[in-house]
Amino acid sequence: MAFYEEGLVYAVKVNQGFNQKEKLDFNPGFRVHFGYEKEFLFEGEWTYIRFKDEDFTEPGTDGLLGSFFPPNAGSLTGASSRISGDFNTFDLNLAKRYYVSQYYISTPKFGIQAAWIDQDLHLRYFVINQKENVFCKNDYWGVGLKVGYDSEFLVGKNFSIFGNIASALLFSKFDISQQADNISIYNYQLEDSFYKVLPNAKIGIGIAYARFFEKKLTRVQLKVGYEFQEWWGMNRLRRPFDADPSAFKTVGRNSLTFNGLVASLNIDI
Repeated sequence: MAFYEEGLVYAVKVNQGFNQKEKLDFNPGFRVHFGYEKEFLFEGEWTYIRFKDEDFTEPGTDGLLGSFFPPNAGSLTGASSRISGDFNTFDLNLAKRYYVSQYYISTPKFGIQAAWIDQDLHLRYFVINQKENVFCKNDYWGVGLKVGYDSEFLVGKNFSIFGNIASALLFSKFDISQQADNISIYNYQLEDSFYKVLPNAKIGIGIAYARFFEKKLTRVQLKVGYEFQEWWGMNRLRRPFDADPSAFKTVGRNSLTFNGLVASLNIDI
């Protein structure tokens, strides 16, 4: 899935209105889903995405400023950014299918969601012939309640169109660290841990093809769709606004977004 996070601007070209930031492309992941249905449907699901990317920029005609440098650090001769991270969620759901008609299946659900998102950001700022490093960690975990709704429209003997939506509200903890102790111009080290209550949402839509085997005792379904996830308030890294080490501020727009194609194979026995 494609990954994008607000607040990853690491360098600004002066007087050009251009912010250099990470533009992350396709990142693979996988999802393991299991369930048991009697009168109600009990589900468990683990999702994992490994993401990474790097970028480099050079100064424009009026210079280049580092976003993780203090404003008085002066212009740079170049800057680069490398990010890597691990995204994990685990969901336990209780659901019930309602066969509203021969063409429509409605499935409301609720449950518990847990999430772990660890991010590492390595920034390199070049001042003449000297390289200065800034290392950042933005680690997160959360647990809370989740609600969702799945729908399926049967459009033929084997084909259907599905859609789903879910949202969770998680009690969350962040562990933040930023270190720039090799900078000749300016040194700083920042560590912080704090708690928040933050929401997230997921929307998916696609088509499915299903067939029965073994005298209709086994059902195999192939799904292909597009999924969008939004995690609000995930980037909690700080920016220096003055040479004073205490003059740091979290960026205002800091959501984490995943979107892309999702394919799955379901086997019901």
